Amino acid sequence: MNPATSPTRRASRPLQQAVVALVVAYPVLLLVVDGWVNTLFGLLLILSPFVLWQVDAPGAQPQLDRRGVWAYALAMASLPLAVLLAEWANQRWAWRFYDAPSRFLFAVPVFLALRRIPRRRLRLIGLGFAAGAIAALLDVLLDPNHSFGPHRVGTSFLNPIHFGDLSLSLGLLAALSIDWGTRDPAWARGLKALALCAGLSASVLSGSRGGWVALPVLGLGWLWLRRGQIAPARLWLSGFGAVVAGVGAYLLVPEIHHRIGLILVDLVDFRHGMDNTSVGIRFQLWRVAWMLFEQHPLFGIGPGGFKAVMPQMLQAGQLTALAADFGRQEVHSEIMSKLSQMGVSGFVALMSAYFVPFALFARGLRSDDATRRRAAEMGLALVLCFAVYGLTVEIFILSMTAAFFTLTTAVLLGIAWNDSRE
Repeated sequence: MNPATSPTRRASRPLQQAVVALVVAYPVLLLVVDGWVNTLFGLLLILSPFVLWQVDAPGAQPQLDRRGVWAYALAMASLPLAVLLAEWANQRWAWRFYDAPSRFLFAVPVFLALRRIPRRRLRLIGLGFAAGAIAALLDVLLDPNHSFGPHRVGTSFLNPIHFGDLSLSLGLLAALSIDWGTRDPAWARGLKALALCAGLSASVLSGSRGGWVALPVLGLGWLWLRRGQIAPARLWLSGFGAVVAGVGAYLLVPEIHHRIGLILVDLVDFRHGMDNTSVGIRFQLWRVAWMLFEQHPLFGIGPGGFKAVMPQMLQAGQLTALAADFGRQEVHSEIMSKLSQMGVSGFVALMSAYFVPFALFARGLRSDDATRRRAAEMGLALVLCFAVYGLTVEIFILSMTAAFFTLTTAVLLGIAWNDSRE
């Protein structure tokens, strides 16, 4: 069938409006109302079959080939499958370990449905990102939770690391959505620029250093994407300006100076045998995680197994008491967690969840439609950010962080590979 005359599916107007409202609402409520991102995700999942069922006028836009759709679906299914394999290999079963991984699988029908919603409507999520970043900052300014330390803030239901990472993501995505497809009104541009400042500020207040590492990575990515569109002199000037901004932030912002300075102190202390520092505790946990992976390379020790072996590791002298206490909460690395608890199968699943969407977004950069290209750029930024976050924290240990990543990926892919002509 000719792609120019193949049928596209377009949901009825009330259904479209309901889907778009949910898409705009979830980033707004993400960091201010506990559990609502999962609730709205569930509602989108329920509505997806109804969107897919309705068929309307023929479309004229190129469609994502079936191999791309299947690759995405298999990548999103790989994490829950890895959990199943690890549980089977260790004969230790529990439904709770499917909670966060299930969000990856649930994103597939949502993605397929969102491809049928006009991309000009889905583009409103840019305002949702902006409102979410501003709401997050206001929340911790008005009701800060300092139970994690005097120099760090979180919320009543979210620790500083995940709060800071998600706030930063919202601010960055809001900024990237400026003039998305068409020129924004002045008020919208101002709101999105304010959201970037809010996201950065909330991240600084959280003291989450792992998230800050994503900024230079994104900066280099942006320079690479613009290398053929901007004069070399301007690219060099942009890079120099970014370095100056980073150095200035380190010198002038006390929270940044304090948190980055602690890294150097921790490294020196660790060299002198002081293991119970933030960096030292991570090194201990990663060493144990790698040791467990070497002992169980294919399927790991099973979900929840790392927490279960903490007393044994403590007794064997592999960990200090403080590190073992931290290990009962998480491994502090998404990669090391998957390797130790799910083995090679978990690592491959995690890499698939990162790199398959990344590859599809990269393909979307070749679109001749400005809205699609910008969605692809935003998707690349999202995947890069979460890959960096996961180096020092289990970013998908919570269902809400998994829901945000998978749902936002589905929305942006749904725009980048949209079937609608609008």
